[in-house]
Amino acid sequence: MWRGVFLLPIGLVASALAYAADGGSYTIQPRGADASWSLDIGGRWPTQCPPSLKSVTLDGTDLRVDARSDLTLCDRTAMPFSIELNPALAVDKTSLDPGVYHVSFYAADGANTAPKLRAFALVDHSASDSLPVSPEPGFWFTSNTPDATTNRTILSVEPQDGQLDVALMTYDDIGQPTWFFGAAEFNGHIAHVPLVHIVGGTDPFHPSITPTSGDAMLALDLQFQSGAHALGWLSRERGTADDSNLQIQPLDLVRLPIADNTTGQAWQGDWVLVADDDSAPQKLHLTQYRSVDAQHFEIGDSDGQITLACTREPSQPDWPPSSCSLRRGSDAVSGAFDSVALSRMDGLDGNGVAIHLMRVSR
Repeated sequence: MWRGVFLLPIGLVASALAYAADGGSYTIQPRGADASWSLDIGGRWPTQCPPSLKSVTLDGTDLRVDARSDLTLCDRTAMPFSIELNPALAVDKTSLDPGVYHVSFYAADGANTAPKLRAFALVDHSASDSLPVSPEPGFWFTSNTPDATTNRTILSVEPQDGQLDVALMTYDDIGQPTWFFGAAEFNGHIAHVPLVHIVGGTDPFHPSITPTSGDAMLALDLQFQSGAHALGWLSRERGTADDSNLQIQPLDLVRLPIADNTTGQAWQGDWVLVADDDSAPQKLHLTQYRSVDAQHFEIGDSDGQITLACTREPSQPDWPPSSCSLRRGSDAVSGAFDSVALSRMDGLDGNGVAIHLMRVSR
């Protein structure tokens, strides 16, 4: 059964981010690969009175940096500025926990003016033993829209050789279909994708005499939490040429099957189990589906020798499972997968070796 899919007007989803790194007025650049990493924040301030650092706050992995220009009656001629800081020391810690940090830079022009978001960036300081995520290619949908069951923005995601290609399909502010495309380096956890608005051309039956062209308009920062779930920040730069700020829209993105899969039967089929060691690949014929309860289901082979037991979040019953474990007969768990998508699962076996389940057929 097809899902209802309607795209959001770009005015509702467009917003801002590390877009500044693509030619905007402000940038956030991380430095250092160890626990004492630092940030360089800079750009061109709209006046001759650049801002100075005021505060740094940390909420989980959300890091906010605030700066302000306290002087008034400044000559409105843009000038370069730079702020360097160690985030851990700025929040009275010796080091920050490993993870992906969402860094926002706010700055105010004047002692009594409200600060504006000037730049945003994802900074990946995951643990050295953190496994990379392999996002599943295909259509991804937003799940945090006002009506997440029928009103979704669509992304087409294609990872290839350390690069991520993304197409965003939506509507403009007058209801006309529009789409964006971008490609960027992907390090296994995050990607910053500048998006180009594709314009020009006609339908396939009437080739355009005017070449298709593109205009840089948006940026999309992605943090992949599993092969089927990602956090996104869609961004655009607003304001005037000498005083720009960012608009930003968070997105919760999930890779869903087109057919209804609330029972979990979408994971039945033939799979191949491979490990990052010298062990031989094994083909698994998982066809026997059993619903345990609302949060759990199992899929096994016809002989009852192999069982894949999966757990799903009760608040997201149609999402891919949050985790699955592999059992052989009555033995204990022989493998655990914490990245579960429609055609691939990644995890570790009992010895800490990376293992992967790859779908062969349904």
